[in-house]
Amino acid sequence: MKVYIPENKRVISIKDYEALELQSLVEINEFADCLETGLAYGQSACYILDAASKPRLTSCDPFQTEDYDNIGLKNIQNNGYADRHTYINDKSELALPDLIKKEIKFDFIFIDGDHKFDGAFIDFFFAAQLLKPNGIVVFHDMWMRSLALTYSYIKNNRKDFKEIRLHSKNMTAFRKIGSDERDGMHFREFYSSRSLIRFHINRLAWENDTYIGKLINSIKAILR
Repeated sequence: MKVYIPENKRVISIKDYEALELQSLVEINEFADCLETGLAYGQSACYILDAASKPRLTSCDPFQTEDYDNIGLKNIQNNGYADRHTYINDKSELALPDLIKKEIKFDFIFIDGDHKFDGAFIDFFFAAQLLKPNGIVVFHDMWMRSLALTYSYIKNNRKDFKEIRLHSKNMTAFRKIGSDERDGMHFREFYSSRSLIRFHINRLAWENDTYIGKLINSIKAILR
């Protein structure tokens, strides 16, 4: 398997070892039906589709042509996975409710689309309804405050999901262990300071054209 990613875009793509851990989760659990929000350059998609269980994957990404020059779809095609892949050219907040209406269910869902809090939260809200019993949902970019708060919400409010420890510190996973039995008044506070410092350091690192950004990236390169 070979996944082409433009050299100057590797920093925004999921890393090989992270994609390999996704593949391992699919293989170990022998999952057949998978879904991801966010296709980008197709790194996660190709690794999932390359799993020994030969799963089917649905990818939802409205920016494949505009922002990624269809490279994700080309990588899937070039690796021979197209017959097990479905592409939805729409925003996840519109596409996922449609899948719910069609009563389509998934064993495995990877959330790596809109990284704003409301985007990640809404993706989880719908993913929880799309998951089969014992299915797994995985979040990427846990260094971000939006994802840290989504994580805290699930831990404090969704007892029908149990956290699964992963090797990658930049991902987290939950298994669906029951049904949502909360009443209409249920709410638990979920503010968390997790990732607060890490987020601000990484946010500065993204500004690679500034002195501070270059300095942080230089330090991170040395620590690697």
